[in-house]
Formats: sequence, structure tokens, C-alpha cells
Amino acid sequence: MKKFFISILAILLIVGGVFFFLNSRGSSDSSNKYNQFSFICEGDDIDKKDFDRIDGQFYLSLDFIKEKIDENVNYDKNENVVIFANEKGTKRYTLNEKEGLFNSKKIELRDPVIEKDGKIMVPIEGFIYDYSVDFRFIKDKKLLLMDYKNIDYSIGTPSGNGVNIREKDSKSSPIVKTINKEDKVYVYGEIGDFYKVREIDGYAGYIKKNLLNVEFPKDKFKIEKEESKKEAEKPLNLTWDYTYGPHKQESINLITGIKGLDVIVPTWFSVSNKSGDIIDRGNKEYVSKYNNLGIDVWGYLDNSFNPDITHEVLLSSSKREKVISKTMELLNNYNLKGINIDFEHTKIEDRDLITQFVRELSAQAKANGKVTSVDVTPQITNNVEKEPYNRKELAEVCDYVIVMAYDQHWASSEKAGSVAEYKWVESNINMLFKSIPKEKLILGVPFYSRIWTEENGKVKSSTISMDQSNKLLNEKDLIPKWDDVSKQDYVEYTEGNKTYKIWLEDSQSIKWKVSLVNKYNLAGVGSWRKGFETQDVWETIYRIINTK
Repeated sequence: MKKFFISILAILLIVGGVFFFLNSRGSSDSSNKYNQFSFICEGDDIDKKDFDRIDGQFYLSLDFIKEKIDENVNYDKNENVVIFANEKGTKRYTLNEKEGLFNSKKIELRDPVIEKDGKIMVPIEGFIYDYSVDFRFIKDKKLLLMDYKNIDYSIGTPSGNGVNIREKDSKSSPIVKTINKEDKVYVYGEIGDFYKVREIDGYAGYIKKNLLNVEFPKDKFKIEKEESKKEAEKPLNLTWDYTYGPHKQESINLITGIKGLDVIVPTWFSVSNKSGDIIDRGNKEYVSKYNNLGIDVWGYLDNSFNPDITHEVLLSSSKREKVISKTMELLNNYNLKGINIDFEHTKIEDRDLITQFVRELSAQAKANGKVTSVDVTPQITNNVEKEPYNRKELAEVCDYVIVMAYDQHWASSEKAGSVAEYKWVESNINMLFKSIPKEKLILGVPFYSRIWTEENGKVKSSTISMDQSNKLLNEKDLIPKWDDVSKQDYVEYTEGNKTYKIWLEDSQSIKWKVSLVNKYNLAGVGSWRKGFETQDVWETIYRIINTK
């Protein structure tokens, strides 16, 4: 009996030893994972529905493009148009058509955008070279690969010959490829005792950590390559020139230099109807005169402050293209250095359409060497879904975002108050630093005040310029008092049953607001509007933004 138990124990030890040996050695089965045409992005296998090769043309799905290349690629389902807007410009491709638009000019495609198995598939020739990706086909392996040019990846080398890349992070998983010590792999991450890897020009899988020597860039698996930073520039001094009709020759003749002014923005262009037609009030001599004075002129495009026009035009990709094409034509025709987009009184539901429009226009403007800026109001809530603008995304696609930090108390306010008291302005721009980089934020300041009339519990107001305020003070022999909260002079007087109140905008109040440009290293100051100011204001702005 004793010999029987010894025999059983010996058998168990032998079986266990064999199992341990086989288990420690791992599976020797070969993987058939990459026997067919495959696509690997970094170390990830891409679903076969998201790529294809048809008659030699490689296609990627719109879903993949949005996830891995450009989250802002837009598809107009109503008009079946795919829209790319990036630093190269704006491209538009209509489903099943071999002709597209690149910055409003026609281009030919060898193969069109198609729909396959419920997915929009885009030929790579139409977009891939506009992005910082390394996309290549390894013919002998029937393998598409994609990496990012702006990424430094960890590099791994086998500790010896015969190192196995396995399908999964397990020794029992089939072998994808066996590599030797002279081979190299990208290392994308780690799972337990395994590294997630891919041959530089080959297959992906997992390698045991103790079999791979890894060179980490700054102790990470991958790190974005540092881009050269642009040196800080002097803050811009910009003003709007309100234009309600064609310039008369008399006004052109009166153009003179303005101390310290860098940019003037005449309000020339408006989207006038639901068809996307544009009103043009431009004048070439106006541009020439200011340019000769060393002042750049930017174009200006508004939405006629009409929510219905805005909605109808922005909802259609073809109408957006019409507006953008005409705008670019006008910018070039008048030799304007940039464009300022001012869409106000819009519907909350059109917030993302505004972003898409600005993205498309900005991409085309940049491709033509034009500066792009967009005007936004101060933020009311932290929930972007309740705001008219997605300021963060607008800041990503524009050179500048101009915050209209005025109308704290607007024309129809039920309570009299300042147009823009100092603390209110500072508080609002601080809230916006979360979404707008300081180096892109231009602070909008008012050159006007409101005279408030209170009578029988009712309040109404009217806009007055700085000259009009001074004239009123002299006529009424009024002495204003400094209000340290608003950083403004305040005056109040009574006539009959009416009480009048004015929080004055003048060189002193402007000095305080413009000082915020230096305090927070903002991109500049924009003033609404030329003609409302007294001449000493320009000296004040010049002195403040040129003093650090």
C-alpha cells in the first residue's frame, strides 16, 4: 500500500512538473489575427467597419476621424456634406461627388466620400495630409498604420532573441510575432506583467516586461513634442468704427492719426437675410488712408442681430459656405488684415452652429494670412449649455476673443447703474480665464455712458458720449463725485419729478479698466466706439498699455 501511494505521488509530481513547464513557457500557438487586411492606430486594432481599401483608395470612417484625428470634423446630414476646418483651411466634400471645395475653390477627388454599412467613409487623399499624423501602408503585411508626428513614443528592445509578441496580456495567448534583440517596438502602456507594444512597422500585441528594455521619454510612455512658444507681443489697441451706410467723402477726408491705435474695425459687412446675402459698406480709400497712418483695418461681419436669420444661415453648410466665400472675397478686395465676427442676439440652440461657422471661416482666413477675432458677451452661468457661446472652443479656433465687458446695466434695465463698473469687469474676465487664454483675450471697454431718468418708480435711459457728458455737466453746473466701487465719477441731479443719474465713462474710468490688460497680461483692449471718446482717452490708453 505504501508503494502505491508513493507511485501516485510520483505521477502527480511529474504531471504537475510538466504542467508548470508548459505554463511557464507559454502557448506556442501562432496567431492568425493579422492574416487579413488590418489597421492599427498606435497600439490599438481598429474595427474593420472603420477603414477600407477600394480600388487602391484607402478610406477612413467619419467616426474614426472624429475620435482619432479631428474631433471637430463636421457632417451636415441635411446636405450630406463633410467639412474639415483646420490650419490649412476649410474643405467641403459632398457625398458621392468627386468635386469638393478648398477655401471656396473647386478641387477634384479621385474618389468621393461614400456611405457604407451605415458609416460615412472619407478617402484619405481628401484630408490626411492636413494633419500631424504618420499614416502608412505596409504592403507585405497588408497593414495600415497610424501614429502621431507630434508624439515621442517609448522605444523597447528585446533583452534577447526569440521574444514573443502575444495577442493578449497572457502567456497562454497566441503568438503574433517573434522578435530578436536587434528589433524595436513602440511601447504604449502596461497591463500587469506585460507591456502593450507594436513593431515600428508591424504588428501589435503584448510582451512580458522582463523580456523588454524600454527607453522612456521623461518617464512616460509617450509625450507631446514641445512646440516653440511665440514671444509675448505688445497689447493691441483696437477700436470699432460704427458705420451705418457708405462713407461720405467728407468723412474720408477727415481721417487722421490716432495715437497708439493699432487696429480699426469699421462695421461694414452684415448677413442681411436667410439666403446668406451680405451687405457691403466698404471703401478702399478708407483702408488706404488708415494704412498710410500705420493702422491696420480689419473687416467686420455681423448677423444683423437677427436670431432667425442667424439660425437659417448657420443651419445650412451651403449657406455658411456662401457667407464665408463672400467674406473672404471682401477681405481680399479691400485689403483687410483680419476679420472680426460679431454675432449677437442669437438663440441658445445655435451656440454650436456659431462655433462651427467661426471654425470654418477662421480656418480659411488663416490660410489666407488673415487674423480672426470673435466678439462674446461676459459669461452668465458655468453651464455652457445655457450660454449663447462656447467661448472655450471659439478661443481654440480664433486668434483673439474680444469680451464685450460693458452693458452691465443696459438700455432696458429696470435699475439704474454703471455701464461697466471696475469690479464687475474684473470679475467677469477672471471667470473667462477658465475658457479663454489670457494671450487671446482682448478686453472690450465702453466709450459711452447712460443717463438714467427715474420718475414715479419707472426707469429709462439713453446713451451719451463723453463729449455730451461734459457738455451736460457744464450746462447744469454739476460737480461729479468719485465712486471708488465703480472707479467712475458719478453725478446725480433732480429736475421737477425726475431724478437723473450718470456713472461717467471718461479717461479716468478707462484708465482703471485698461490697467487690467497689464495686470493680467491680456492680448489688448478694444473700445466701442470711435466718436464717443474725448481725445485725452487715446493718450491714457497709450500710456497704460505701453507701461509694464
